[in-house]
Amino acid sequence: MRTKDDIIKAIREKDRKNKLYVHPVIPPETLAKYISAFANSNGGDIIFGIHDDGVNLHTKKFTFSLQFEKVRKLLNTNINCIVDEIKYNGEIFPYISIDKSNELVEVYNIPYIINDDGVIVEMKQNKVFISYNHTDKDLADLIENSLDKQKDIIVTRDINVNNYRDDLDKFMKTIRDHDYIISIVTREYLMSLNCMYEITEGMKDYNFIEKLLFIIVNKEDSHYYPGDNISDIKSNVYEPDQRLEYIIHWDERYKDMVDKYKNADLPPENAIEYTLDIRKLKSVISSTSEFMHLLKDKIGRSFDQIQKNDFEILKDVIKGK
Repeated sequence: MRTKDDIIKAIREKDRKNKLYVHPVIPPETLAKYISAFANSNGGDIIFGIHDDGVNLHTKKFTFSLQFEKVRKLLNTNINCIVDEIKYNGEIFPYISIDKSNELVEVYNIPYIINDDGVIVEMKQNKVFISYNHTDKDLADLIENSLDKQKDIIVTRDINVNNYRDDLDKFMKTIRDHDYIISIVTREYLMSLNCMYEITEGMKDYNFIEKLLFIIVNKEDSHYYPGDNISDIKSNVYEPDQRLEYIIHWDERYKDMVDKYKNADLPPENAIEYTLDIRKLKSVISSTSEFMHLLKDKIGRSFDQIQKNDFEILKDVIKGK
């Protein structure tokens, strides 16, 4: 946060970077939005009694009560700030110096940020779904830990969601409610019914291709896994015979399930669960083929490439840079 000398220097030098000059008054709700915006970026200062005409700064008298406590109540969380006064040109000017917040600061459950034109706008929060096999949880951990530091990114991951603990199918269907899907593609991933069912649900969106951010894990990424007991992580989706092997795998699983179901001769009350699984397997056959076809036509990056500069590639795409 800035000192009194910093504030005086800003006025003298007509510094407008992360500054708001207020005259004559500003409504409490608007003031709260500016505080939210500064706290959600790199901090900033709000100086009262200074008129900014866009070219020059003009010192005026500030005769109103600041009522900061009223403004603070509009925020969802406590912020680190200084509320004080400076003496400049013989007049007293109140100011608020706001520090960058580690938490998301909202006004009426809406976070704000200042855009490139210096206008406060609602912060766009992109929802990201991480689709992965649990054998690759260490990679998912690294991605989640990095993205979680971004206030404008909300990460969804199965181990963090309690609402759907009793209904995995419902949770997997929420993949369509997200702005982006990060798919960690390994052999185990392509062989997992739950993972492929997640992708099947995601592919129902017309803009699935634009949403999909995929990582093709290869052998060079093995050092991200703890210990020496690492399964065959390489998916080989660019090899036609390997893609065919996956389709054969799912086709055989489907036929095997159908045969067992027919031979089981289950009563109706016990059969529902298995008929649903059979339908799921059938849908996975075609969607897995389509998914791999989509992957083979695009240039995939390894995890080692993606994680450089703290996953900058992922963050830039998610934020629309």
